Amino acid sequence: MIIGPKIFLLGPTASGKTELTKFCFDNFQLELINVDSTQVYRGFNIGSAKPSINELKQYPHNLIDILDPDTPYSVSKFKKDVDAICLNTKNNRIPFFTGGTMMYFNALEHPLDDIPKTTPKVRLKVEKEFNQVGLGRMYQRLVKYDPLAANNIHSSDTQRVLRAIEVFYESGKPISSFYKKSSVKNMPQYPLLKLGLYPEDRSILHKTIEERVEKMLNNGFVAEVEGILSLFPMLSENFSSLRSVGYKQTYLYLKGKLSHEELKDKIVFATRQLAKRQLTWMRKMHNIEYFNPYEKNLTAKVKERIKKFLDQ
Repeated sequence: MIIGPKIFLLGPTASGKTELTKFCFDNFQLELINVDSTQVYRGFNIGSAKPSINELKQYPHNLIDILDPDTPYSVSKFKKDVDAICLNTKNNRIPFFTGGTMMYFNALEHPLDDIPKTTPKVRLKVEKEFNQVGLGRMYQRLVKYDPLAANNIHSSDTQRVLRAIEVFYESGKPISSFYKKSSVKNMPQYPLLKLGLYPEDRSILHKTIEERVEKMLNNGFVAEVEGILSLFPMLSENFSSLRSVGYKQTYLYLKGKLSHEELKDKIVFATRQLAKRQLTWMRKMHNIEYFNPYEKNLTAKVKERIKKFLDQ
């Protein structure tokens, strides 16, 4: 169980979380904890905008490079790992959670739902159906099986759509029936500061995303994915690691399902959709203090707010 003060830094992809995290680490005694579901995988560097080796030496993060890409990583496993890290944090360092996987942040505040595990047989069945009919038809099935869950899952969120259908096939019950009732009253029993980077000008975020994707491709992103597939040839887009934005599109390109001309546009579009979902998650969360990532005095404001929080 998490005890003691904690700080969250949330924001959409390409909003400047990494640089702000480094600034905060330089100014406070922090224990950095990664909250990015792609950066947990070894070798997934360029496409996840993972800090470089030199950056990680200077700014050590927990929960980066902890798994091979053929290994699943769940919200419940993340929560257990975080509890272990917080119990072992030394030198009075404050756990500082930074990233954009909003389900992980949500799990740190609220009890996890007792959703049943699914068998390999059911997962294979859902994977086969997905390959046959595509994501659009699978989402339509989810609307039929569980309209409440479908209303809370974006139609392009492959992982959550398939997971919900797996649970329905496994248990005969909609995944929404396992959701615990959560409310503002059910807030964590520890001091928590939630800093949110929320771009006031979405056009700047979109431009930054496009520039990042172009830089990724110029820096060898396709070769990175080729290397991953050579080491793990069994990987497909149905593995959670390759469902990640950028990696999925590059995998499809390498399999001849996308042209070279389409690749950049597909990644840019998927990244913008991811950012939109992240911002939607943030709007539904409580007690986030928002900062415009593009304001000139951002670091000064954040430093002042953290200092005030820690001096309470």
